[in-house]
Amino acid sequence: MKPLKILIIDDEEVICNACHLILSERGHFVERKTDGASGLRALQSNNYDVILLDMMLPDMEGMEILKIIKQKSVQAGVIVITGYSTVKNALKAMKLGAADYLSKPFSEDELLASIDKVSSD
Repeated sequence: MKPLKILIIDDEEVICNACHLILSERGHFVERKTDGASGLRALQSNNYDVILLDMMLPDMEGMEILKIIKQKSVQAGVIVITGYSTVKNALKAMKLGAADYLSKPFSEDELLASIDKVSSD
């Protein structure tokens, strides 16, 4: 698999660090942002292959960011990650254009399988 450019937008440092470690060890370029505003700024100046997007951020909801991403026709596959997983939220995220949905805590294998799925679509 070719190296991917991945953006993580999550305010939980432990999630960001773990994902960064797992993905960078596999040769991917990983950038981390801890709030929605900085995540959206990163999207304006870079093209990403995959975005890991938390639903609960300190400054805005992930669903709002997902809507903006899709309105701007960002080509990256979006994987929604949340500690507040419900079927309703998963369905809403998928309707808004998310390519996949992971519930926290997720395993390394689940993360890698989701990245593989989204990047091959």
